[in-house]
Amino acid sequence: MSALRTILILCSFAAVVPATAQNSPTLRSDLAVLSGCLRESGSSPSACIGAVAVTCVRAASNDPRGAEAACARREEAAWRERLTAALQVAGRSLDAGQRSRLAALQLAWESYVTQKCAFYGATQREALQAGRQAGCELREVAGRAIELAKALPQSSRERPQSPPQIIR
Repeated sequence: MSALRTILILCSFAAVVPATAQNSPTLRSDLAVLSGCLRESGSSPSACIGAVAVTCVRAASNDPRGAEAACARREEAAWRERLTAALQVAGRSLDAGQRSRLAALQLAWESYVTQKCAFYGATQREALQAGRQAGCELREVAGRAIELAKALPQSSRERPQSPPQIIR
């Protein structure tokens, strides 16, 4: 896939997601819950993973197991919104070559998550597969959104002078 095509795909996806959020009161509400949780969590943003889904499943007292997948997908949509916003902000400061590499990296990551979570779901009993796969995707998307948000320069602090180090 050409670099330009990859960038166009990510840009078109990024343009659609914010429009969806504006039209969905549930997504706006879920984003507000996540924002509040992230503000309160301080240096432990991963503590917010599940903040929407757990409440959603508890509210579905008639069939909590049946609600697991839908609730996880609901929260995933909110985290994906944050992920898309972080990708857009990250892309603004990059040159064309770096944006192309970021787009390729993101597409590879999306493929990895799809395969990983499909495999994980398939290893579960049939009644649990959909919920466990959706939960896996939620955790992965949330983790990626948190990772990218931490990497973004903050207005209150300066960018580090040295490049990031690769730790193996």
